[in-house]
Amino acid sequence: MAKIKASAFVTSALSRALHPGHLWRAAVLQRNRKRDSRSHDDVQLKLYSEMLPGDFLHFGYFEDVDRLPEDMSLNEIAAAQNRYAELVLDQVVCRESPVLDVGCGMGGLCRMMLDRGMNPVALTPDRLQVAHVSRRFPGIQVIKSKFEKLPVADHVARYGTVITSESLQYLKLDQALPLLEQVLKPGGRWIACDYFYRQPTEEKSCHQWDAFNEKLTAAGWRVTHQREITPNVVPTLRYVHMWATRFGIPLMQFVFVKFRKKNPGLHYVFENVLAMLQKLADENLPTIDPVAFAERHKYMLLVMERAISSSAPA
Repeated sequence: MAKIKASAFVTSALSRALHPGHLWRAAVLQRNRKRDSRSHDDVQLKLYSEMLPGDFLHFGYFEDVDRLPEDMSLNEIAAAQNRYAELVLDQVVCRESPVLDVGCGMGGLCRMMLDRGMNPVALTPDRLQVAHVSRRFPGIQVIKSKFEKLPVADHVARYGTVITSESLQYLKLDQALPLLEQVLKPGGRWIACDYFYRQPTEEKSCHQWDAFNEKLTAAGWRVTHQREITPNVVPTLRYVHMWATRFGIPLMQFVFVKFRKKNPGLHYVFENVLAMLQKLADENLPTIDPVAFAERHKYMLLVMERAISSSAPA
């Protein structure tokens, strides 16, 4: 009976794969993959939000930087994410004016701002995040837009604080820095918590530290507070890396072997797909390696304000 089912499955899969209509549909979906990118439908972030409570998507902050991953729990990850948010919000000094949360994720930071009596405004280009935050916090204004495309005329000098929590890495600084100046009130603060490359590199997943500071100074900004928290965020990576190497990868390989033994015909048909999945896992594993991350990146909590011109009256 199992063999009949497997044979029927193979026949169905092959007929779909070879059908001209399905081939055309596959080509259209592939062609439109950039249009349907993660900025419009980030299911990976949605998965993270469902795995962890609190509606947070950031690394978290551990006081005990030597905490072993084997001794950690999901409750500790959640507590670390709350502590991270507290560190960011402790830097907000203007509580009367709205606070713009750029790249608001699933709204965890906005929730904590509400708890502190602040007036958050959430911004994200992701439709799932817009729907989630609007549903969870109906009193919060949610703007569906990339920051660089924000209609500035509606937001000039509106905010006492702008926060970019793990969203600075996505901003195009040449466009974002002038816009930040326009949306902030005089004397307003820009608070950023994000990671940077320590050394110059051709990779583009985040900004390089020295180059960022050069652009910041050239655009008339000054850093009024900075703190490196790399050791405090690494425990989360150690935890994720442990689960991936000890459970995720071995379990995937076990499933592949069982699949080959139980259904050798199906395994033959999908062998290339399985190999691609293995390759994808192998290529992505280094991105969550805690040692490699700390060597290549520095994670910074920054407070920035507009620099006062030397020619301005005292």
